[in-house]
Amino acid sequence: MKEMQIEDQNKWNMAYHRGGNICFYPHEEIIRFINRYVRKRDGINEFHNVMDLTEEEWNSFRSLDLGCGIGRHVKFLDEFGLNPFGIDLSDAAISMGKEWFQKIGRNDLAEKITIGSVTNLPYEDESFWICVSCGTLDSMNREIAKKGIKEAFRVLKKKGLMYLDLIMDTKKGDKDEIVDYGYEKDTVQSYFTVDAIKDFLGEDIEIVELNIIMQSDEDGNEKDKRAHVVVRKK
Repeated sequence: MKEMQIEDQNKWNMAYHRGGNICFYPHEEIIRFINRYVRKRDGINEFHNVMDLTEEEWNSFRSLDLGCGIGRHVKFLDEFGLNPFGIDLSDAAISMGKEWFQKIGRNDLAEKITIGSVTNLPYEDESFWICVSCGTLDSMNREIAKKGIKEAFRVLKKKGLMYLDLIMDTKKGDKDEIVDYGYEKDTVQSYFTVDAIKDFLGEDIEIVELNIIMQSDEDGNEKDKRAHVVVRKK
C-alpha cells in the first residue's frame, strides 16, 4: 500500500477507534434506492425484482458496497438476496465487521468484506450490477475520489446502477478541507456543488436521480446538506 494510503488508513482507524462512525443500520436513502430501483420488499419474506434483468442475470447478481465500514449495508444487501461484497480502507473497520458477522453466524459475509483502496479495487471489469457508496467519496481528497469513481464504474456492469452521496455546503462551495474536530478529526472532507458533482461523475454515466436534502435549525441556518445521486453506467 502506498505511503499516502497508509497515512489515510491510520487516520480512519483512529476515527473508528473513537467510535462515532460505527453504524449498524442502513442509511434510509440506500433503503429507498434498493426498493425503488433494484428489488422491492413486499412482505416478511416476499420480494419482487424492479431492475430489468433476465433470470440468468439475477442468478449471477453481485453488489458492491464501496467504503463499507463495518458492513452495515453489506448485511442489508444480503437481506435482499443481492450477493454483496464490501471494501474499506480501514483495517480496524473490516476487523470489526468480520467479528460482527462471525458472531451472528455469517462467516460467509465475513469472507466477502476486505481491506482495500477505492483507487485499486480487487475486482474484475463489469463484476457488479449495483454499487452503493455512503459517506465515502466525499471523505477523501478530490483527486483520489476521481480515481475511485472511475474504478467504481470500471467494476460496474453496463446499465448497472450506483448510489452515492456527497456533502455540500452553501458557504464552502467546491473545496477540500481537513476536519479539525470530532470523531473524524484529521480526515479530509470534500465539499461539492452541483456543477462539481456533474464534472466528478463524467460523461459515461446517466444521472437517474439527483436529490439535495438539507437540514436546518429553527432559525433556518443550514446544518447539513447532501446530494443523493443515482447513476446508470452507459
